[in-house]
Amino acid sequence: MAAAAPVVAGPSGDARLAVKRFVHLCLEVLNGYRPATHLRRLTLPAQAADVVAQGLSGARRVAQLRRARRPGDRRPARPSPVAVLRVNLCEPRRGAVEAAVALITGERTWAMALRLELHDDNWYATALRLI
Repeated sequence: MAAAAPVVAGPSGDARLAVKRFVHLCLEVLNGYRPATHLRRLTLPAQAADVVAQGLSGARRVAQLRRARRPGDRRPARPSPVAVLRVNLCEPRRGAVEAAVALITGERTWAMALRLELHDDNWYATALRLI
């Protein structure tokens, strides 16, 4: 009888670290510290345009939220940075990890979904959606 494959209790440490790094880069893009094109280096070439477009769209939405002020509000605008509330990970198969990330900026909450895949010993994004 063949030995059963080992049961993995949650995502691997490598997958967790890859998600952490990618989410950190996404936050830097959303907060305006980096251009969205920096996401390209962590994305497979076939999906790079979609991932960068999502990052750019999210950065624009954050910038619009920061510019929007209530009528009569004379206080100086202090933009609150986009921050992570929670990250939920799933590794549906070895070499692929999916994450649902809850984000917050000011009084607004966001959701980010992403998928990373392992290719040639490096993790690359294959999907990114900001909701």
